[in-house]
Amino acid sequence: MANFTRIAELSPHRNDYIIRVKILKKWKEMIFGGGDILSFLLVDEHGEKIPAKVSPEIGLNDDFDFNLHEGHWMIISGFIVELTPPPSLFSENNHTIIFTEDTDLHVSTGVHQDHYMEFKDYTDIKNGVYNSHHPIDLIGYLDDVEEIRTVKDHNFRLAPGKKTSRVMFTIKGLDGVTLECKAYGVLADQLYDKWWYHGTTETFITMSDWMVYGEQRTGELKIKDAGGISRFEFNADYQDVYDFSAEYFNDSDGSVEEVVVVSP
Repeated sequence: MANFTRIAELSPHRNDYIIRVKILKKWKEMIFGGGDILSFLLVDEHGEKIPAKVSPEIGLNDDFDFNLHEGHWMIISGFIVELTPPPSLFSENNHTIIFTEDTDLHVSTGVHQDHYMEFKDYTDIKNGVYNSHHPIDLIGYLDDVEEIRTVKDHNFRLAPGKKTSRVMFTIKGLDGVTLECKAYGVLADQLYDKWWYHGTTETFITMSDWMVYGEQRTGELKIKDAGGISRFEFNADYQDVYDFSAEYFNDSDGSVEEVVVVSP
């Protein structure tokens, strides 16, 4: 039986690690000079997370895209571990796994749990407790969704003047504190469409891997998406959602009417 290394124990000083992880998220991002980078967020059975990406060698993206799928457990070896620069941090782990042509993949099984989110306190967010380089997870009551707008895409530097969708929305915590949030691109379109579909019922939202940012004019701390890693669900079938809704309404069972899962 293989001796699996915990994600928290990985470092750049070795290249003989074997890990058993769940593919928590997979997404693509365009890079300068053309092409895409295929990225992942991995989690082990201890709940420890680490980002991963495919080496930019020709032809590797297709192989890893075909073999690695969200929700699957894998045994992985033959990878490189690198330090992650602060602007590219997708978890509290300061390392990134690099998949190369020497990486071996084998399908495995692992522990099932509802989710791997750790929901943060709204007051702590507003008080600047959380490092803005690390995405965070949130749960709240979806209090308001504004009309979707088309704006200049400041995150897309390959073609000045590119436009994208943006939606602003507000979430409320159990203590009545609210957070202003915004999403861009496909994520904005998904959230707005689901709100129209689902808006006649009470909506509780879970948000995984979103960023804290400071409003330039006021300095107020708000929430925005972090690109392809950010996700959300309405009235997800999680015990945390039942508990939150029960406490929010002082209800006995906290049941919600419908589950809507948003695909990436």
